[in-house]
Amino acid sequence: MTSKRRKPTGYRSASVMPASAAARAAKASKTAETPARAGPPGILGWLSRPTGDSSWPTIWKSLGRGFATVGSSAVVLLTTFALLLVMWVALVGLGLAGPPARLVNLLALPPISTYFDALNGVTMYGFGPQGFISATAFLLVRAVVLALLTALVVRIYEGEGTLGEALARGVRAIPVAVAVNLLTLAMMVGGSIVLPLLGAGLGFLASVLTLVAALFLFVFAPILAVREPERPLYDIVRRGARAAMLPGSRHLLMSMLYIFLTLPILVALAPGGSLLGVNPSVTMWIYALVCTFIHLAFLAAFAFRVLSIEDEIPDQPVKMRRR
Repeated sequence: MTSKRRKPTGYRSASVMPASAAARAAKASKTAETPARAGPPGILGWLSRPTGDSSWPTIWKSLGRGFATVGSSAVVLLTTFALLLVMWVALVGLGLAGPPARLVNLLALPPISTYFDALNGVTMYGFGPQGFISATAFLLVRAVVLALLTALVVRIYEGEGTLGEALARGVRAIPVAVAVNLLTLAMMVGGSIVLPLLGAGLGFLASVLTLVAALFLFVFAPILAVREPERPLYDIVRRGARAAMLPGSRHLLMSMLYIFLTLPILVALAPGGSLLGVNPSVTMWIYALVCTFIHLAFLAAFAFRVLSIEDEIPDQPVKMRRR
């Protein structure tokens, strides 16, 4: 195996990414000669539609590719479904006593899964040192699972490499996945201290937006860590945040879509989700498998998006346009 970054081949098209270095150079030359059109400033730049020559795929195209990618991979599906069973049995064995609806987001992306792990640690062992240690252990396990699943998804897009090579790259991405979980947890803990000062209504809204912000900033980092394992951890995290802040990506909208779909909607629709117990019904297991498929499809969609603009991520912080 070589540390040289593989170029994805399975998903690339002329409408998504230049097909060669010459095409990229021609595009850069054309961009340099053409005056840049003024775009919306600040947060509106993340919500606005991409310009005509943008390499960002649309949200619906990304989701379609994500669902198709995960649904066509028996390895990803079987691995994920097996992990769902193993992780639930392990939590129950450690003393988890809660509604089966927790299965819905058991394999969600951070920050939903980060909240889930912290809640389980506190629920099972209290707010003392034991609860903190258990929550940290859950986060570490989560980081390993996230890194390995991300490596399997990236391997599909690259269209090359053995399963062993993909898992080895996933192992090298574990430190970045750990950092993502810890940074997300820090944002959530800081929010729980400060946001109540805003009152019940604004505090709740701000807490939800904190989850959106964490996903917005950090979801690309594990994907880029698999692609560029030679980069240092801090550089990978910053590079992922710079990709997220590129104008015209509509990445903020996609982050909001995932948070609002997984946090209230999927849980609310869970069959018998409010019932207490540790033995989910057959219907609950089927529903949990469908939700797990949705989580993995979103991971694949985020991977498709950032890999489509990988060569355009700047080495310096993105400057927001001002009026």
